[in-house]
Amino acid sequence: MKELEAITGGALGGWMARFKSDGRSSHPAPPAGTKCDNCETELVGHYCHACGQEAADHHKSILHVTWEAIEGMFHFDGRLWRTLPWLFVRPGTLNREYLDGKRARHVPPFRLFLVSLLLFILSAETVIHKAVHDAQHPAGHAAPAGAAHGEAGKAAHGEAGGAASQASAEAAKELQEDGVLTVGKDGTKLRFVGPSKDALTKDKAKAEWLTTQLNKAVATPGYFMAVVFGWGHRLAVFLLPILALALAGCYFYRRKFFMYDHLIVSMNYLSFIFLLWAVVLILPRPVSEIGVLVALLWAPVNLFQTLRGVYGSNIFGAVLKTGVVWVTTQMAFVFLLLGLLWLGLSQI
Repeated sequence: MKELEAITGGALGGWMARFKSDGRSSHPAPPAGTKCDNCETELVGHYCHACGQEAADHHKSILHVTWEAIEGMFHFDGRLWRTLPWLFVRPGTLNREYLDGKRARHVPPFRLFLVSLLLFILSAETVIHKAVHDAQHPAGHAAPAGAAHGEAGKAAHGEAGGAASQASAEAAKELQEDGVLTVGKDGTKLRFVGPSKDALTKDKAKAEWLTTQLNKAVATPGYFMAVVFGWGHRLAVFLLPILALALAGCYFYRRKFFMYDHLIVSMNYLSFIFLLWAVVLILPRPVSEIGVLVALLWAPVNLFQTLRGVYGSNIFGAVLKTGVVWVTTQMAFVFLLLGLLWLGLSQI
């Protein structure tokens, strides 16, 4: 038992003390003359300047190895706890430092973007799965009071509607290919200006295809969601160049900023958006509405802070450009969402 406590305590202590807040190793520096275990180069500091391997004891506990596996996937270290608060409350400073070359203290933007996107997709998938499950397995199946009277009223209304439809059908006998509509028993003819028969046939085929695919999606919601989320993370990447181009268009006169700079800003801002909505989606029902309202207000405010901090815009200019970039990204998101749904329907 004492050995287990010692192993656990040592692992947790090593995990908590492995990195400082700026991402540097907190292990003691190796003695002078120590050689790298990997390439046998004499060490100067914590890391080998030849191969980059850390000079540390590699005999570790199971908990330490587990943490290293997680860290290897997401590269979570001391930089994460410095980057995340700044991403939410000081986005301008975060981007400005990274563009100025102070990068070792922060999580790389593209890695942060990918992890944030993954967390957002997992949160959205969980919420949608729960909504589908609740819809398929409602709590009560009893029909509400007065349902029988409602059905009777619908039946009567349907009969009346059927009679009206029959009268309309008798009034308009046929639709000719040349666009002539014969109306009434006296043979009075009215010129019908509208789509041709081929166009109507194509529209009918499209409507039938959409109805068929929607029925498939309703019948197999799990497969439909799998297809949609399979394409979701791919299409989300398209938001990066769209946002970067919007920033480049707003700041085309700032020659010192290149497309690379706009992409870095876009990655960090989209990471903030994905993380924010990932949290909002998993909030419990009583506070979810407040969370949605906070997210809708916080997103443009964060963009305003980013533009002020990175590009040095004055308040009026930052407000104007925030509006332009915000509207552009929202339109792009809507079009990508529609494209995502179309891809999902076309592949089920």
